[in-house]
Amino acid sequence: MDGLRCVTVILTAACNLRCVYCFQDRKQPRHMDWETLRRAIDLLLGSRRRDLELWFSGGEPLLEFPLLRRAVGYAEATCPPAKRIRFGLSTNGLLLDDDRADFLAVHRFSIQVSFDGLPPAQALRGPGSFGAIDARLGRLRRRHPTSFTDGLDVAITVTGANLAVLADSVEYFLAKGVRTLKIAPRVTPDPDWGDQAFVELGRQFGRVFEISLRFYRRTGRVPVVLFRKTGEAPECRHVSRWLCGLASGQALTVDVDGRVAGCVMLVESYQTFPTRLLRERVEALRLGDLRDPDLPGRLAAFPAAVKATQLFDGRFRKHSGFGRCRSCRYCRDCSICPVSIGRIPGNTDLDRVPDVLCAFNRVVLGYRSQFPCQASTLDVLTGHDQRVGARYARFIPRANAEAWRRHRLGTAE
Repeated sequence: MDGLRCVTVILTAACNLRCVYCFQDRKQPRHMDWETLRRAIDLLLGSRRRDLELWFSGGEPLLEFPLLRRAVGYAEATCPPAKRIRFGLSTNGLLLDDDRADFLAVHRFSIQVSFDGLPPAQALRGPGSFGAIDARLGRLRRRHPTSFTDGLDVAITVTGANLAVLADSVEYFLAKGVRTLKIAPRVTPDPDWGDQAFVELGRQFGRVFEISLRFYRRTGRVPVVLFRKTGEAPECRHVSRWLCGLASGQALTVDVDGRVAGCVMLVESYQTFPTRLLRERVEALRLGDLRDPDLPGRLAAFPAAVKATQLFDGRFRKHSGFGRCRSCRYCRDCSICPVSIGRIPGNTDLDRVPDVLCAFNRVVLGYRSQFPCQASTLDVLTGHDQRVGARYARFIPRANAEAWRRHRLGTAE
């Protein structure tokens, strides 16, 4: 337990939306009882780490706001003086009214709002929900400006059906004042993704690149997380063979009934596992009940169990329809949820990466490689930030198709 840094609690398996692409396909009116929640908090506070994080998720966690409020009060009252506990929340934003926003602001929550952008995109999540969430965010900005600028992330899920308005949605969020934008593809199979969608993906991210570059030149900020980077040389970075941090033991998820999982993607209360390959791997990674006295022993054996599944490691042996990962120039920086491998219909190959996710990473990382490096804290303290800016200034006036063509041909300066 010593290395535990974050515990995510699934307050409820219910949700007030039915997003067509959500991996949570078995939502049900179940919620966590107080005794289970208290034990989950105690588990986190038992870690030897000084900085801890309690994250509230669902379903839609704000459906259980009284339970969330009680949990925060208990955690703050019982947290040892030598430790610090922070709180976070994943929400669709529809229930973020003044009372809830006031509470989250007072307790300095990190708030991640799943919001796909302009009405044509957001309608796929919930018809008519754009206006409600837009109003909630606007009121949060006026009522709690610090929470809005420092504590709010917006998460966009890209699908074949909403791809055409991605760049316009990014522009909308920048105009709204959102400081952090996380963009990721859906992890479930996408029936709307055809050959034309791959072309549109490149076009949309070309525009996102140009919008972000102009914004960076004007403000010095990079809201799109995919374009955030410092000047560290690639050869100086350690590249893990793991596709995600599941085996580290630093984060755990507690389901509504007290069952412990290594990740929200492995929780069973709100989803089914559609393939035999995935069901077998999930079975092997179950950590048992929170109240089980053998839980520490199960956690100690967990990294070996993750490795034995052969699903979460082996970065350089993976492949997609576009080729072998080891031969891809972006393999070192590629980020793909391993569970998506098990969601490919009929797939039995543990190393077969979904083509959509591969294409997304290739396009995004191609544009990322062109984006200027930003100064790190150390750069600012040492005065190196000016040199970092000068090094990448040559990209700034060439944010256009010609620069992209030269980069792909390997002839960029």
